[in-house]
Amino acid sequence: MVKVVRIGSRLDIAGAAVGLAAVAVSLTPSLLPRPAWGQGLVSGLAFGVGYGIGVLAWRGIARLSRGRLPQAAEARAWIVALIGVAGAAVIMPFAVDWQNSVREAVGMPATDGFDWLVAALAFAAGSWLAFAIGRGVAAGYRRLWALISPRMPGQETRPRLARAGSGAATVVAMLVVFSVGLSVLSWLLTLASEHANRQYDPEYVQPTSALRSGSPDSLVPWEQIGQAGVKIVAGGPTADEIELVTGVEAQEPIRVYVGVDVPGSFEEKAQLAVDELERTGAADRSILMIAGTTGSGWLDPAAIDGFEYLHAGDTAIVSLQYGATGSPVSALLTPELSQDGTTALVDAVTAWWNELPADDRPQLVVYGLSLGSFGIQSAYDDIDDLRASTQGAVLAGTPSFTPVWSAAQDARDAGSPYPLPVLDEGLEVRWSDAWGGLETLTGPWEPTRVAYLQHGNDPIVWIGPRVIWSKPEWLEDGQRSEQVSEDMVWIPVVTAFQGVIDLILSTAVPEDAGHKYGNLAVDGLHQVTGDAGLSDEAVERVRFVIEQYDTFSPVSN
Repeated sequence: MVKVVRIGSRLDIAGAAVGLAAVAVSLTPSLLPRPAWGQGLVSGLAFGVGYGIGVLAWRGIARLSRGRLPQAAEARAWIVALIGVAGAAVIMPFAVDWQNSVREAVGMPATDGFDWLVAALAFAAGSWLAFAIGRGVAAGYRRLWALISPRMPGQETRPRLARAGSGAATVVAMLVVFSVGLSVLSWLLTLASEHANRQYDPEYVQPTSALRSGSPDSLVPWEQIGQAGVKIVAGGPTADEIELVTGVEAQEPIRVYVGVDVPGSFEEKAQLAVDELERTGAADRSILMIAGTTGSGWLDPAAIDGFEYLHAGDTAIVSLQYGATGSPVSALLTPELSQDGTTALVDAVTAWWNELPADDRPQLVVYGLSLGSFGIQSAYDDIDDLRASTQGAVLAGTPSFTPVWSAAQDARDAGSPYPLPVLDEGLEVRWSDAWGGLETLTGPWEPTRVAYLQHGNDPIVWIGPRVIWSKPEWLEDGQRSEQVSEDMVWIPVVTAFQGVIDLILSTAVPEDAGHKYGNLAVDGLHQVTGDAGLSDEAVERVRFVIEQYDTFSPVSN
């Protein structure tokens, strides 16, 4: 049994050896640089997991030896700690160099070391957590075994078969308990998120313009807009601000938003969004954007504000909040909400748009970031369906589990790199990881354009379950992005393990790296949707304004 380590306790030698090896491996570079607490946490978790694996592996070997090897050999914890410190002294110079190679790849200055106290505390927390989870799983297994095994038939006549049956039944029971616990956790998180969704930031007040949902004229009450929604309908540039930046006459932008607290099915909420578009006169605008939200209902203000600047406010943006939990929780526990809610909105708005006169209706485009990109693409069968149903798409930081994106990646032209593919010489779909990247291909680009924005070091895009057991294509020779450290190598299980921490840190990087796409989205929207006849100088002023925005986190939203 794996026990929680206490001062003065003894440690299994096999477990400690594998644990220390896991710590050394955890120091190798990944997609994004890790601060001291992040590295400490990763190494602590690695030690705990490695320790458990080492103990189990040795006990299995000992059993196969039929008594020739002892079940366990132990040493005092302080001896293991001294060995670990000595090993750290040897490997840390390499670890610092590895981290600096990652920092250089994302455009961050080099560091000369770690905050050792913070790293040590995080290591202790990580290892304690791993040991506690291991101890809990072991205790749960023993209790279920004690409950099931006496009731298993064949104890006297076929004892081996009975033991095997008891073990299988115990594993099944643990999976059932885990599933029930996950469902309860999802329910509790949803309740907490819904409560938080009703706590509005006092900085954002109810809009008075009839062009905004939540206003006195709106079909969507202010009280049902939600925490994320109020920042959208009560934010954004005014017509005067747009004129000041662009130098052209501007209109007040239309923003339609239906919060999760609005009663009814997704289809009913989507129809309400269409009614809001009609009420606000969206059919008379030059361009209409269907924007897919993240898990909490959030939209990147840099992207949607930049869109309105580019088109001098002659715009309408429509969104539907399908949930209130952050994207990581939503993607893990309730991914169907993003699919169902966004698809209902896309279907309703597209059907309404198709009924408008073909020669007198707004340009229809779709936009999504992160889980919003996943939701938008879930509304279409493939790229051809997306292009046939819209007049442009900008999709940023698409999660690795998105089928339409995966199919487009795999269909790339021979010889083009996986991180930035080329499909049909860029005729319909293009990829970019930097401002101006969509223009690097010199061939024609059809008027109905799809732009994928993805940084080579964005873990949301590249880290998925397959990384656990299979070397990803984006780390193969000739496929590696320049935004990924040359020192990064694929290690089974470990790379995925590091990627989990990278997911947490995916916005703790400069604006042109990780999971941050606000500025780049403006370039994508400009290339896909054009502008209101702005001069090059005006476009640069728009870019400058958007670059001054505060850093926002699509990961936690």
